[in-house]
Amino acid sequence: MEVRIQTVTRRYRDEFFKAYEGVYSSREEAKAFYNRFLENGWISCAWKKDKLVGVLAWTPRETVKNGLAEIVEIWVAIEERGKGIGERLIDHALKKMQKYYHRFGCELQKVMLFTGGSDEFSAARALYEKKGFRAVATIPQGVLDNPYGVDLLYVWQINA
Repeated sequence: MEVRIQTVTRRYRDEFFKAYEGVYSSREEAKAFYNRFLENGWISCAWKKDKLVGVLAWTPRETVKNGLAEIVEIWVAIEERGKGIGERLIDHALKKMQKYYHRFGCELQKVMLFTGGSDEFSAARALYEKKGFRAVATIPQGVLDNPYGVDLLYVWQINA
């Protein structure tokens, strides 16, 4: 079955929030967090028929002239992992980021993301490294919102 990758629009808002039921303490909490991403087109989603099977949310960081964006969240449904969906989400989001920065006469220069340092995240880290992201810092447990262990900061840099 074909998986389509697209930017979330108002048309898919209800399906998007339905997929997040149970992830956050309430649907309202999910809405509060994601509305700014939805309103600005900063969420790439993977759909299989009408089922949401992957999400990548990103946001510009600092001023646009600095060319820095952050991937805030990326996930793929467990049953869909290993099928290239995460890679397609990253590719889609990078194109959207570049268009966003071009709109302001600037260039996307770097993309950052945080991920877990435990073995549970080894497949995600392998994907990021395959796409050209490099680990540049280790964040000890408890320093950020990482009560379950060490986090890693990854950066993708154009012309690095």
